[in-house]
Amino acid sequence: MNSFYEMLLKRRTIRSFQPRAIPDETMDQILLAGRYAPSGMGLQNRHFTVVQDPGLMKEIVAATEKAGGKFVPGHTPFYGAPDVVVLSAPKDFKLNREDAACAAENLLLAAYAFGIGSCYICSVVPGLRDESILKRLNLPRNYIPFGCVALGFPAQGAPGPKARRTDDVTWIRA
Repeated sequence: MNSFYEMLLKRRTIRSFQPRAIPDETMDQILLAGRYAPSGMGLQNRHFTVVQDPGLMKEIVAATEKAGGKFVPGHTPFYGAPDVVVLSAPKDFKLNREDAACAAENLLLAAYAFGIGSCYICSVVPGLRDESILKRLNLPRNYIPFGCVALGFPAQGAPGPKARRTDDVTWIRA
C-alpha cells in the first residue's frame, strides 16, 4: 500500500498529550504543510497563530464558557497539549471556513508524519472570537478564527479505529 494512503487510514485523534513542547524545527515543518493546503482561488487566505501559553489557553476556555460554550465537567478542550495552532481567515471572504479547514487537515496529517499527536478543535471558537482574546492573537486585519489544532507528543497510544460506515456513498452513472 502507498505509504501516504496508509498514513491517511492510520492517523487518529489524540486527546492526551505529554507536556513537552514540539521542537521549533518540527513545528515549522508542520506549519509548512498547512501553508500548502488548497485555498479558495489560490489566495492562501488563512493565518496560523501558534499558542504555547497555557495561561492564554485557559483564558480562551473561560471566554468560551462566558459566551455560552459548555464543556463536560473536568473536560479540558485542549487536552493538555503544549501547542495549539489557531486557524484564521478573512471575516468577509466567502471561502474562509473552507480555507481554514483544508489547512487544518494538512496540519493533522503532517503532525502524524512526524510522530506528533493532534486534535482538531472547534468548540472553543466563541472564546477565540472574544474581543480580549482576538487582541492577544494578533491576527491580520479583518481575520477571525475558525478553529484550531492541538498538537503534542501523545501521552498514550492512539485509540483503535472505529468501524467505518459503508452506507455513505452514492454512485450516479450514465
